[in-house]
Amino acid sequence: MHTRRLVTLILGLWLGLTGAMFFVATQNFRGVDRLLAEPAREASKSFELLGRDSARMLLRYQVSELNRFYFDWFSMAQIAFAVLLALVLLFATNGNKLMLFLSLSLVLVAIFEKFMLVPEITFLGRAIDFVPAEVSTPARSRFWSFHSAYSVAEVIKLGLLLAIALKMLVASYPKRSRSTRLEQVGTPTFQS
Repeated sequence: MHTRRLVTLILGLWLGLTGAMFFVATQNFRGVDRLLAEPAREASKSFELLGRDSARMLLRYQVSELNRFYFDWFSMAQIAFAVLLALVLLFATNGNKLMLFLSLSLVLVAIFEKFMLVPEITFLGRAIDFVPAEVSTPARSRFWSFHSAYSVAEVIKLGLLLAIALKMLVASYPKRSRSTRLEQVGTPTFQS
C-alpha cells in the first residue's frame, strides 16, 4: 500500500471517529429528554413512580457512564492513531521536520487528553452526577474547566490533522513515467 494512501486512511478514520464521538456524546443527553417526553407505556409507569426529576437524573447518570466509557476508549484509540500516523509519516516523508513536528504534536495532545483530562473529567463528572443542574458547586466549576480544556485540545488536534492532510495534498513527489515503471518491474518478453 502506498504511504500516502495509508496516511489518508488513518486521517479519515480518525476524523470520522471524532465526528461520531461528538454526535454520540451530544445525542445521548438529548435522547434522555426525548425519552421522557414520549416514553413507552411501560416506562411511563416507572417514571411516574420515580418522579420526572428523579427519572431524568437517573437516565442522565446512565448516559454519563456510557459517555465516560466511550471517551476513555476513544482516547486510547487516538493515541494508537497518533503513534501509527507518526510512524507512517516518518517513513512517508523521509523525515520531513514539519510533518514530524505535526505528528509528534498529535501524539502529545492525545496523551494529554488520555492521562490528564479524561480521568479528571470522569472523576468530577461522577461527583456531580446527582447534584441538580441549578446547584453551583466547586466540583461543577472544575468539571466545566476541564471540559473546556478538552474541547480546546480537540480543536488543536483537528487543526493538526487538517494541517497534515493539507501538507499531504500539496506535497510534490517525483513522478515516474510509465517506461521507468516498466523497467523496474521488467518488460515482458515474447518468444516466437
